[in-house]
Amino acid sequence: MPPAQDELSESEEEYVEALYHMYEEGKSNVKTSELAERLGVSPASVTEMLRNSLTKKNLVEYIPYKGASLTPLGREVAARVVRKHRIAERLLMDVAGVNWDECHEEACKLEHALSDEVADKLAASLKNPETCPHGNVIPSSIGEEKGEGGKPLVSFNPPLKVRVVRIIKESRDVLRRLASLGIMPGVELKLVRKAPAGGPIIVDSGCLQVVMGRELAEVIMAVPVDGE
Repeated sequence: MPPAQDELSESEEEYVEALYHMYEEGKSNVKTSELAERLGVSPASVTEMLRNSLTKKNLVEYIPYKGASLTPLGREVAARVVRKHRIAERLLMDVAGVNWDECHEEACKLEHALSDEVADKLAASLKNPETCPHGNVIPSSIGEEKGEGGKPLVSFNPPLKVRVVRIIKESRDVLRRLASLGIMPGVELKLVRKAPAGGPIIVDSGCLQVVMGRELAEVIMAVPVDGE
């Protein structure tokens, strides 16, 4: 039986949620320094949380100098936190009219206050959306996750047409930049050129050509369009 919501502190939820997101990005084992950078805390704070809290609750497997990963129980608990966050995003954008580039940060404030039962009722009232506004899958109430994972845009080679499926870095600056370029889930892009040696990528959205750096292209997850 997973820990009840009130058995985890907000900080503990933030840690398992961060590990869940990094797992979604392809990192099954996360270094202490990587987790510290993601959460904006010191490596010492990360080590203390992993050793003295999350491992004792069987949420994380931690090996010093090697890294941390979610246990099956930890993944289930983290999925519940992520589910509440992404449902809150849909509520804020679809019902309250919060902007696409702002709903992630606002949902961070709501996710810890929602119970699983309320989150389920909100999901039902929203007709059980499958993804958040940024294309990331909303896990089921039992932690199952299905959907198109995609690969980073930077991993494809031109000429190729792809469809954007999700954005994995949901900071306001990144989302605002992508919105200004018209790059959102569902949009098809044609890769025109990828400069060598880590240079920029040029894509064509059908309306305009966009030059973007590799860092931005790494957070755009896409799949090839059928027939390509």
